Amino acid sequence: MDKNSIIGIVILLAIIVIALTGGTKNASNTSNTSKGSFFAPKNQTEAQKQASIQKQINDVKKKTVVLQKQITAEETKKTASEYKGIVDLSSVRKSTDPNKEYLIIRVNNAKTPINVTGWTIKSNSSGASVKIPKGTYLFFADSINTEDEIYLNSGETLYITTGISPNGASFKTNKCSGYLTQFQTFTPSIKSSCPRPRDENLSPIPKTVNNDACLDYIESFPACKIQTKTLPANWSYECTNFIYSKINYPSCVNTHKNDVDFYQKEWRIYLKRSEKLWKDRREEIVLIDNAGKIVDALKY
Repeated sequence: MDKNSIIGIVILLAIIVIALTGGTKNASNTSNTSKGSFFAPKNQTEAQKQASIQKQINDVKKKTVVLQKQITAEETKKTASEYKGIVDLSSVRKSTDPNKEYLIIRVNNAKTPINVTGWTIKSNSSGASVKIPKGTYLFFADSINTEDEIYLNSGETLYITTGISPNGASFKTNKCSGYLTQFQTFTPSIKSSCPRPRDENLSPIPKTVNNDACLDYIESFPACKIQTKTLPANWSYECTNFIYSKINYPSCVNTHKNDVDFYQKEWRIYLKRSEKLWKDRREEIVLIDNAGKIVDALKY
């Protein structure tokens, strides 16, 4: 049933309600002359007649409410995205600092990866509007990183920060990303869950007496940290070289990039704005897909 048909029925029912309401008011005047009335069967008392008419009025009103809900549902279908209920505009972190202001988008129950690049995030309160940009799938330090469209899989989270990236890129996190946090601050923080140095391949280091202290040092070395102090001169070249050249982000990526669990389920995206975007209160933020349909909305 299309919108015009539903509206026509609602109007017709509304007319009937009005007519019935008028009939109720005039029931006492017509009861003696309208023998066999449509609304009031014969041999009924005046009270029974009015009760019967009122019941019919109530039934019509209920049908009108149902049809109005159907109209609303049809309108919602026309404006709602195919991703509604799958991609959620989960929450917002409010801050006067654009580098600490961010939105969280989550994907649930997606059967296939969803391309969110180009989707619009809009404030219905202030009119502010931004597009979700591209990102770097695998970030390399001290390199020019190419950007690609962002595809989100089921269970993944997208953090969209208003400000500038601490490492200059929008990127997907991986099991080595914790190294990036030693000298840079990310909001929200990135997990420090890198592979531990003691679990890497230590076979090139000779198991000699003078390397015992060095190997002990590697055993206790924390994850996601690089060596910043001068090492003892009596440790072998192989051992100190491992500490200086293997315990860092580039080496971790090179070693583990083909691991099944290398990539984590989150993206860090930056809009590179110098001022905050979202209001502190009385805000309505809407997520709109590339077809111009509403995916989700966040009010506070």
